[in-house]
Amino acid sequence: MPTDTKRSRGDIGSIMVIASVPLLGNFEFHVHTLTDQYISRNLLHEKIWEPFETKIFCRLCMDGDFVVDLGANIGWYSVIASQLVGATGRVFSFEPDSTNLELLRRNALASGHADRIEIHGVALADHETESALFLSPTNLGDHRLFSDRTIRNTIAVTVRTLDGVFADSPHWPTLVKSDTQGSEARIVRGASKLLAGGWRPILILEFWPFGLSNSGDDPLALFRTLASLGYDIYELTEENPRLIGLSEDRLRVRLTSDLSPQSMAYINLLCLPRGSQRFALIADLVYKA
Repeated sequence: MPTDTKRSRGDIGSIMVIASVPLLGNFEFHVHTLTDQYISRNLLHEKIWEPFETKIFCRLCMDGDFVVDLGANIGWYSVIASQLVGATGRVFSFEPDSTNLELLRRNALASGHADRIEIHGVALADHETESALFLSPTNLGDHRLFSDRTIRNTIAVTVRTLDGVFADSPHWPTLVKSDTQGSEARIVRGASKLLAGGWRPILILEFWPFGLSNSGDDPLALFRTLASLGYDIYELTEENPRLIGLSEDRLRVRLTSDLSPQSMAYINLLCLPRGSQRFALIADLVYKA
């Protein structure tokens, strides 16, 4: 066994690794060992998950921020945020799957900042209800609120909206990260009251046309909604560690080729409120043609 890993006490299905983030240093982090072939396996071998997105996230997450982590999985971004928001900040983590939720809670405790992380074992969408969550047996980051007509086990989960969660909150979140396998458009609709009130957080969203389409949404319509809200939108991928400005015309073409729903491909979107002072924090990473 590598010297920087150790078995989590009382659980042969998880292991502790010494994760490493350049801006934060090393920290202990629990990962799955028996079932998850993607996030946990990557962390087990590389000690970091999504290095470019993590870099962007670290630069944009600041002291005093209120951060929302949707599809928090085992807590990678929640733990990182807890180290960056300081004593006056807060992290709100949402993860509906009980297997991931157990490690999310362990990682919150191991972070030393569990008091800054508020964990919710629910999914987010556009109305509050109970729903089936369709589980992947091998990729514990690919649980979905839609059926793609393949055979998957399901569990019943509570679904909430951002409007409902933060209706009475004295602080609106400043940064939202969402990796929810196609629920992103529904999550934006579920924040319609907050958005109508002027809420414009920084958004880091997965954009997966296959998942969006199977959730009943038009991927291009989601992009148009984000643009109409006054966001500058950048493509964020691990394969090309530069932020690339994304226009509706360019995306329309790509939705018929490399990003078509049939391709199963995805990208991430960084959405910055137009004129945001935080642009300066990532300006050197923006691709200039």
